[in-house]
Amino acid sequence: MGDFGPLTRQPSLSTRVSEELLEAIASGRFRPGERLPSEREMSDRFGVSRTVIREAIRSLYAKGVLEVSEGRGTQIATVSSTRVTEALELYLRGAQSQELLRPEHIAEVRETLETRLVELACERATEEDLEAIAAEHERMATARDPQAAAAHDAEFHRLLARSTHNALFLTLIESINATMKAIRSTSLALEGRLPVALKEHAAVLDAVRARDPEAARLAMRRHLDGSQRFYGDGAEIEP
Repeated sequence: MGDFGPLTRQPSLSTRVSEELLEAIASGRFRPGERLPSEREMSDRFGVSRTVIREAIRSLYAKGVLEVSEGRGTQIATVSSTRVTEALELYLRGAQSQELLRPEHIAEVRETLETRLVELACERATEEDLEAIAAEHERMATARDPQAAAAHDAEFHRLLARSTHNALFLTLIESINATMKAIRSTSLALEGRLPVALKEHAAVLDAVRARDPEAARLAMRRHLDGSQRFYGDGAEIEP
């Protein structure tokens, strides 16, 4: 487990134990699925009481860092991209419901992320990636209602993120997409928005196909600016 020195200063010993364990996990000294040492062993190694160890473990369990498995006790949780996406989505939904996060805040983050990721897509997208994005664009064009169009809209942006072959872009876009279902559906139900959005998507796709990062960035910015204008033209946004 490594050489941890005794923790002699109080208060917040449990917090300091938690931080030491998190550092051990981040540095690879503990691996996903690996069982934690016993409370007694950790108590001896850290030089603290078993009560402090229990508090630290409870804290890490609440954060999803640890999990309890029948027959194996407490072990390091496997943190998948799905869990990260779900946690971030939960945060975003909560922030929206408390009015700590407005649609324009999401738009600012999207502009930062998506104008950069389409530049990378120009460099990294494979022909298979481009075919998948084009197919999603066609599905959006033939969607039967705003809700279906919104789902294809979200998938178009997700596939663009996937084409960067950077898993973090994909995780972030998936989390944002999940909070934008109502926003997209409301926007695409407004008269005239769907054909404009399709035209904007086509411009982004054409630029990525042409491997032109500057054109792709500008096309994505125009698309996001256009979406934001529709939000401000009377679309009622629900979190």
